Amino acid sequence: MSFKKYRSNLSIIVDILNAIKEEGRIGKSRIMQKANLSYDRLEPRIEELLRRGLIEEVVDENKLVYQLTEKGYTFLNEYQKMKAFLDAFGLEI
Repeated sequence: MSFKKYRSNLSIIVDILNAIKEEGRIGKSRIMQKANLSYDRLEPRIEELLRRGLIEEVVDENKLVYQLTEKGYTFLNEYQKMKAFLDAFGLEI
């Protein structure tokens, strides 16, 4: 019997931030595609990331898009360091 492994909230947040980082500025539909999320799962996380100051909303050519803040870039860098450290010991986040 195999069990389906679900992504943690942290893993989903990192996927969202990475999608935004890769594109620079990106709309919700594209984030949903790149992070493999439904709208219902994306929306509360976007609100959380905005509240925490990791992303910001920007109007670009009359379209609402998201981009990382300095704090968002710092978070991703520190997350990668932590992940590499844990991987070196065979541990998972």
